[in-house]
Amino acid sequence: MEHIEFEKDLIAILLVVESVHDKNKLLYKYEEIKTYKGIHEPVTFYTPYSIVIAKDFDPPSVKDDDASRRTFLNFDETTLSILTSPYSYGNHVEVQVDDVIFVGHTLGLENNKNLKSFAIFFALRAIAKASVILSYQEMSKRIGTAIRCEEQRASYLNQQYAKLISVIQQHDIEANDRLTRIPNEDNVKEREEKDRTKEQIYSTMIEQSVLAATLKQIYIDLQVSGEINITINNWLNVSYCLPHRSIPINCPLDIDYVVHVLSNAEQYLKPYYGLLLVIDPSALLASLPTDSSSTLNTLVRHLRSSYSLSRLSIETSIPLSQIYRLTAHLLFWGRAKIIYPIHDDNIYIISPDSDISKHGSLSKMYKETFQNTSNYSTLQETLAEYSDAITFYDHISRNDNETDLRERLQCVEWLLRHRLLIQVHYYYYLLLPNDDRNDFKDEYKRTRLPQPRTPLRRNQYSSERFGSSSKTERFCLTNENIDIRGNVMSIHGFEYNMASSPMINPLSYSSTHHSKSIDTLKTSTGTSHDDVFIPASSNSSTIATTNRIQLYFQQITQVLPNEGQDYRQRLASAIKDAKEQHVTDFLKIIKYLNGTYHLEEIASLENITRLQILTIIENFQSIVIPALHPDPNPILQI
Repeated sequence: MEHIEFEKDLIAILLVVESVHDKNKLLYKYEEIKTYKGIHEPVTFYTPYSIVIAKDFDPPSVKDDDASRRTFLNFDETTLSILTSPYSYGNHVEVQVDDVIFVGHTLGLENNKNLKSFAIFFALRAIAKASVILSYQEMSKRIGTAIRCEEQRASYLNQQYAKLISVIQQHDIEANDRLTRIPNEDNVKEREEKDRTKEQIYSTMIEQSVLAATLKQIYIDLQVSGEINITINNWLNVSYCLPHRSIPINCPLDIDYVVHVLSNAEQYLKPYYGLLLVIDPSALLASLPTDSSSTLNTLVRHLRSSYSLSRLSIETSIPLSQIYRLTAHLLFWGRAKIIYPIHDDNIYIISPDSDISKHGSLSKMYKETFQNTSNYSTLQETLAEYSDAITFYDHISRNDNETDLRERLQCVEWLLRHRLLIQVHYYYYLLLPNDDRNDFKDEYKRTRLPQPRTPLRRNQYSSERFGSSSKTERFCLTNENIDIRGNVMSIHGFEYNMASSPMINPLSYSSTHHSKSIDTLKTSTGTSHDDVFIPASSNSSTIATTNRIQLYFQQITQVLPNEGQDYRQRLASAIKDAKEQHVTDFLKIIKYLNGTYHLEEIASLENITRLQILTIIENFQSIVIPALHPDPNPILQI
């Protein structure tokens, strides 16, 4: 995604008022004061070998960020008044002239003796994105609505209008006196004097008008942080932020799409997601206004990186729907990001969009944050640890103490906060047998199967510190418990699609959920794991098998009514030797085995535990193929 310096989008802020007795009038404007000097052409000497370049030639690599500002300087007050004249009230306004665009929201004033309408306008560079323009229009509407409310309550706008008009009138009187003394209007000194007078008049307005000072503060706050938190007439608080200013540098999504997602964040949230603050909790609580929601304070105080949104709802007694609203609010303001709760069986890999340069800003931030760490001193060393897709627990050293574990957790939170790591999940595919799938199994195993590495062993420190309670035994990987079926590899009874997830070294992977002793597997199935399907008992009659296939076929028809008869028949034949209870459990989740649902989502949708799902899948591991992918939900990529 191409990132633009959004603080340069804003050129000026304008207050335009339409009175009862006069047309639209520019009452006040504030812009960054810059001195633009004339560009002198360098002295050139003629040579027959020189290359003549046209004066209007503009190299594509040169970007003139101040061109729009110079264009804006050419507009006088009368021109600006005409450009911002309202066509109707209560609507967004957008007017473009050359490389400057004026955006705002005009509000009408009913039953007002002096004023008919007014608007806060922002002058922007014309290359501003559509979402940026819309954000400024919404901000104009909020500020204008607060001013109108104060006008109705205490005639606030009329009072400020009178003060600003008096300053303008006084300036006109002084200007006429000077013109009388110096009649030559074309005099260079006279024009310079006019420019200085214009600057003085707006400075005087700031001193005499609270509204003018407020508009100046809005401009400064937007340039510095992209946020405003102001009080109109010491009564109404107005807060707003430009969401595109909170987008991380390495976000792969388009700016307009990101703003759309943030504006509708509740639609993208899931109960099994977690919330990670990007600023210190105490700093966030201190920045909240005095009239902020107490529920938001409660949520921030209970936030943990290992808590899901559903668990936060239980811990705080806040309804999940309200948790969603508060989460969306924090996301829009750039105070938090969505992650999966940090558990020891999570699998993290380096984000393909991460900035890993040694001299980058993130490298400097990492050094400042973890300068006293006992683990890795540089960002590059830390990220190198996540080159292999292994569980988070497997990154823990046997010699780590409590301090080391706490530092490691803080480091992972920091990496997730800056989108340097992404989490991958297991998605499941239902793959029925066919006659060709084992043709090149032996050749593949002989020519391309790498030697197993030294097994990773669980150490004495428990992963409960990271919010996980799953505890199972780990085993060494050997050639005996690896089954290659085309591009499908099975590890300890867990199949992995190498073609769909090439970033994983399957021999280095061990998981608390997917590990199982090969001896236990052979005992439970009564067959070697090299067999694709479990054969039926030799004592089973053909009639019993046929009846069982017919029964399973009827059950499959109920859960998969849109599948063809031939497909359902093949599926019934594939599971004919499974126990009836196992088949019943399997059919509950079979609709999710299409590669679009991962383990967390299946558990949430069916309200069952991850262990139950993995047990079901393990019973049908010969036809269920897993693959590792990140969650495609865009809210996780912001």
